[in-house]
This record gives sequence, C-alpha cells and structure tokens, in this order.
Amino acid sequence: RRIPFTVVSKNRHQNRAFSSKEKEETETAAAANGLTQIGSRQNFLRVSANEKSSKSKPRRGESSIVFSGGGGGWNDDVAFRECSITRNTKCTEKGELYALAVSLPKNDIDVEESMLKKFSVPGQFVQMKTVETDKPAFIAIANGPTNARATRRFEFLVKRPKEGYRDATTGEEMASTAQKLCDAEVSTKVLVSEPMGKGFRVPSSEIGEVLCFATGSGISPVKSLLEEGFFDDDENTTKGRETHVFYGTRDKKHTAFAEELKNTLGGRVNIIHAYSADGNGYAQDYFKRMVDSGELTLKDPKKTIAVLCGQKEMTEQTIEVLEKVGVPRERILMNF
Repeated sequence: RRIPFTVVSKNRHQNRAFSSKEKEETETAAAANGLTQIGSRQNFLRVSANEKSSKSKPRRGESSIVFSGGGGGWNDDVAFRECSITRNTKCTEKGELYALAVSLPKNDIDVEESMLKKFSVPGQFVQMKTVETDKPAFIAIANGPTNARATRRFEFLVKRPKEGYRDATTGEEMASTAQKLCDAEVSTKVLVSEPMGKGFRVPSSEIGEVLCFATGSGISPVKSLLEEGFFDDDENTTKGRETHVFYGTRDKKHTAFAEELKNTLGGRVNIIHAYSADGNGYAQDYFKRMVDSGELTLKDPKKTIAVLCGQKEMTEQTIEVLEKVGVPRERILMNF
C-alpha cells in the first residue's frame, strides 16, 4: 500500500491539507508527520474502547505487547510495545514542532528482533499512541537505524496541531494523539509499533551526487537517511561526492534540525534553506533557479540519487526538473 509521509496542516508553505471531510476527526492527529494517501482516505487504525485487545502480563524479560485489531485498510493486527519518552523538547522558536525521543523496553528478550532489526531502512515510520484507545499517529523515524540500535531509542519530529477533533457521538472537543504526545512529560509511557514501510531504497552501488528535498517536518526521514549515510560510504567512494539538501520552511524560526543536519555525513552536506517568507519561492523553485543558472550542474545525472519528502506540489515540480536534467525516474526516491 502506497502511504507517503505527508504532514497534514493548514500551513500552505509546508503542508497540504485534505479537502475531504470524511476524516475530519483524525485530520489534526496526522499533523505529527502523519501518513496520508494524497487524494484518498487517511489510513488510520481505529481502536474503540469496546474493542477487544490482547494484553497479558509479560513474562520476566518481556515487555507488555498490546495488539490492536486491523482496520483502515491494514490487513494485519499491529503490535504496540510500551516505551518511555526520554526527550520532549520544542525545537523551533516559532511553530509547534517538538523533538521527541522514545526509549525501547530494557531486558526484553525479543525487542531487538521485533523493533530494532525491523528498522533497517531510513525513511520508515511507526504508529504511536498514548493509550490503547487512541487513534494512532503515523510518525517518521528521524534517527538512522545504526544510531537507533546503538542508543535503543527512536527519535521523531512531531508537529503539534492547534486544535483537536470533535467527537462524532458526544460533540466533545478531544485532544488528538499528536497533541497528547507533544504535551507529554519525560518518562511518560507510550505505545509504539514496530517500524513499518519500505523507506528510501537507495541503490547499493554507483551513487553519484545526492539531492534531498524536504518541506517542514518532512525533514525527519531525510535526516535519518543522511545520518545513516550510504552503503558505499568510505574514504574512497565518497571523495568528491556532493550532497545537497533543499529544505523548505517558512523562515529560520520555523526550521527544525538545522544544526543537526550540518553534522550529517561528516559535515559534507550543502544545505539550501528555502524560506518561503522571503518571497523567493519554495524548495523546488530554489532548485530550478540553481539548475537554470548553472550554479548546480550534475556531473553524472545517471548516477544521481534524489530523495523527496513533502507536499505533493513540491514533489511533482521537483521530479519534472530532475527528469529534464537526466536523472532516471527509478533513482528518484520517496519513502512510500
């Protein structure tokens, strides 16, 4: 099932909101890098208070596992593990973006197999909720697989929506899962699924220049990729390779992970901040101007890798320019 990482928001500079009212009650829950299918229904697992769940007392060395019945187009039950929030920090001066870290259970006999090993490709995501009856939020993992295994934790960038949703039955205003996560204190227990999705399937050889394009909190899976590096990253193969990141946000005060990105790939990353508030366009416009002016010339377009994560308009316009300069469509990657 094709499920892109797209943040649902009313901010036209960073995200694309759904026009359908069918999922209005879950719209704000998806604001934390929630997954949506452009032009179709949001894929949320619905778990009601009266649905049966399998939750037994764990044996020694095991953590509690909660199984939520499949729904919303998913065929299999999803297992949620109880984890702890170890970091929750507002990471932008303006805008409601929060950097969260969730530590995996300790002394769990199969956590490595079910959680860490399944996070094998940058760009994957998890489902997360604060209590069993929540509608889960789909959130991209922001650190790389190697870092996750070393620290036994997953990192995220979550956008806190201003409003929750109105319960269809009672009419009561309810807090979305994203709001609950952003408001949670350190040490709060949350339920996290195993990593899902295909991620960015980067070719294992012949990687030339790397171009990354992200808008808003879509930077999370791109950061994961840059942090992990590439399969042939060694002193010889990376010499002379250029990596450009076109990062679209409203302005500097709305930009997350700016400092962290500088240190990825050993500091060999050229970050182009496309601030829409400056009136110079969006990430795709900056890219097109650099190509047209000759400021950016690809040495070997056939070996170039392009990674995109963001709003539909950005991805479509960027792909058009990439194909014009000779980048093969199969080397233009998205994590859905």
